[in-house]
Amino acid sequence: MYCGNNKTALASQKQIADVFIELLRSEPYPSISISAICKAAGVSRQTFYSIFESKENIIIYELNERHLFTPGKECCSETMSLEELSREYSSYMIDKRDFLDLLVRNDVIYLMHDCLYKSFMTCSQFTPGCSEGSRAFTAEFYAGGLTGIAKTYVQQGGVMTEDQLGEVIYRLFSGQMMG
Repeated sequence: MYCGNNKTALASQKQIADVFIELLRSEPYPSISISAICKAAGVSRQTFYSIFESKENIIIYELNERHLFTPGKECCSETMSLEELSREYSSYMIDKRDFLDLLVRNDVIYLMHDCLYKSFMTCSQFTPGCSEGSRAFTAEFYAGGLTGIAKTYVQQGGVMTEDQLGEVIYRLFSGQMMG
């Protein structure tokens, strides 16, 4: 995926992503061809492949550039508590429900996992006193769990309130929903 600063390439990257998301709103993911994306975006296949390489990379771009959950964004302390994480993620899910719905409907919600993992690993407020190895296990655990929670939230119609979602997340990760 393109990560440079060439203005023309960045404009093409944004154009391709915008077109792809619009196509995704009306067509199932497997039915959207690279050719259709290129035609609608007004770019060549060569441009597409030099910028994204795949449809999956467009979704990863969208997640990272426009729909990334950033833990600790609203946290005021040096260490983010489970309550703060739960509240922030429930707010994120409410705010990004339409995009999460696109991911779930098209069976590509799994792409969110790696973006969440990286987001946790770069957050200084996430398990700051742990070793790098422990942080990696913890980030992996949270990324997997929160991706699954987002999927279930959308599959159940996205009708829970932010407070209800926050409570479910908190209870799940604190072990209060076990037995």
